[in-house]
Amino acid sequence: MSDQLNKLEQEFRAEEKGPGSLSPHIASGAENSYVGYDIHPENIEALFFDGIGVPRWDSIKAETVAEQESLYMERYNAVMAEYPMIARSNDTFQHVQYTAAEVPELLKESERILAGTSDQKVVKAASKFALASEKAIAKSAGLRLNPRVQ
Repeated sequence: MSDQLNKLEQEFRAEEKGPGSLSPHIASGAENSYVGYDIHPENIEALFFDGIGVPRWDSIKAETVAEQESLYMERYNAVMAEYPMIARSNDTFQHVQYTAAEVPELLKESERILAGTSDQKVVKAASKFALASEKAIAKSAGLRLNPRVQ
């Protein structure tokens, strides 16, 4: 498994980095070290819609936009309640902080998604979270997802 993770990490590090992505950093006191790869908007999209099962807006049918929004949020919240750590990463323009005590739960959520899918886009996205979590756990540290602005 470790060899497979090393290959994944090398693949992730070779990806282009750019605005709109989240950059995972190990956060331990004064240390704030970049893990070497980004979590891109398309990773978040695959993870949320195809991995976790967040409904797509156009899949919700209602008489009015207000009803549609209400139904959507009801379904969204029900699905995301099962993944409270990952749910916090839904906006790639916001900082997300996980304490050292929260990172193992983030890893468990990532592993649960990995165990339930064969979709390669979802595997890639969940693996990015899992690998960053494992790095933070190895240092008994937290994890910070920073929006990349350039």
